[in-house]
Amino acid sequence: MGCDTICDLPDSLLTQILLNLPTKDSVKTSVLSTRWRNLWLSVPGLDIATYEFDFGEIFERFMDRFMEFNHGSRLQNFRIWHQMIMYGTIHNLTLMELIGKVVDRGLQHLDVTLNFCDRDGFRNDFMRHNIYKSKTLVSLKLAVVVLKKPEFVVSLPCLKILHLRSVCYDYDGPLIVEKLISGCPVLEDLELIRPFHIYDEKDVMFLRVSSQTLKICSLRFVNNRGVADFTVEIDAPRLEYLSLSESDSDRIVVKNLNSLLMVNIGTKYSFDYGSPLQPQDLRKRDLFYDFLTGISSVRHMILCQFTLEVLYSYSKVEPIPKLHNLYHLQLEFFCSSLQLELAFLESCPNLKILSLLGSYDSKELWKIDCTNVPRCLISTLEYVEIKEWKMKDETGIIKFVNYFLENSAVLKKLTLSFKNLSITKQELESYKKLLTPTKLSPTCEVIID
Repeated sequence: MGCDTICDLPDSLLTQILLNLPTKDSVKTSVLSTRWRNLWLSVPGLDIATYEFDFGEIFERFMDRFMEFNHGSRLQNFRIWHQMIMYGTIHNLTLMELIGKVVDRGLQHLDVTLNFCDRDGFRNDFMRHNIYKSKTLVSLKLAVVVLKKPEFVVSLPCLKILHLRSVCYDYDGPLIVEKLISGCPVLEDLELIRPFHIYDEKDVMFLRVSSQTLKICSLRFVNNRGVADFTVEIDAPRLEYLSLSESDSDRIVVKNLNSLLMVNIGTKYSFDYGSPLQPQDLRKRDLFYDFLTGISSVRHMILCQFTLEVLYSYSKVEPIPKLHNLYHLQLEFFCSSLQLELAFLESCPNLKILSLLGSYDSKELWKIDCTNVPRCLISTLEYVEIKEWKMKDETGIIKFVNYFLENSAVLKKLTLSFKNLSITKQELESYKKLLTPTKLSPTCEVIID
């Protein structure tokens, strides 16, 4: 019955279904029946890896047949993973010409990964005029592709998604990225994963991310310790989501982020691990203050332990700016002290949801100052989630959870889940009995998973 139902579908719908499969799986359907023999050739896209072909010539013949069969038709997707082949290679120029032809077919989504180190061979071939000036590309994702600074105006009027990973190996890498961004008037999603490879300690790097339409921005940079200066400036008035990870830049400057809803910060902000912010370091203090005030409109924030330690060091120098709009805070760490979180909670007067992921140092739990109760616990905090707890110390767990139950006046639910621990139902019930009497909020529900 299932086969008959599928066979009743029109070819146009079947090819759209096959579009969601890797091309090698789409080709396998040709053995099902006479009707399916050439159906894969009509799929409006390709998802291929060149290493699946024994010889470069076989790959070229395969592509020639597909392109000839689809002569004059528009393609939606083209995803290719290319690396050196054992028994034969695909010439760089051949591959670039192929990608150019595919783009000329009115391609909407291009995803290219080059898994080899022949950077010089691609330096002048990739991103030809037709790719830089495509009127149909909606999504462009490039990985390990060496880009050269275009000597003409970039024009990608329909591009909404731009993802770049390891694409620049020259000093003018930031200028290349800026020129690409400036040529995308409707860009909404930008992801930069280690886009620049920096070899000289004397390099001065400055990247400007400026867009009037950008909504999502994810930045992950290589560790840049030793570089003379590395500055990232973000100017995006419609930005809603910002992610910064592995970013040891000297300066992160943000402007016009009034629409920011969510921020995920997994960076040390150029402070070495274990090296606290010094009171006399006015430059770093001012830069960090400007960054925090620049994201002050955020409603949902995710912080890693490294960032939390920087915030804690900053709080000892001067108060952290208030985040009045923040209602959901997620803290992710591997082993932390509650004192770090409490210092930051002081700047979240209207917090409603607190999510904690990780474990705590049991020795530090006994140092908790129970008289230090942030304002949000007293007036606004409604939900506390403690996930993947790994500590086996029963007394420590109870002391930690009780801190929130005893000091949260409007708490509605507290959820505690364990990771890699075998706990019986009887033990769960005993935990609940020990915790329930301590609740300041009589209607608070305690859930132990």
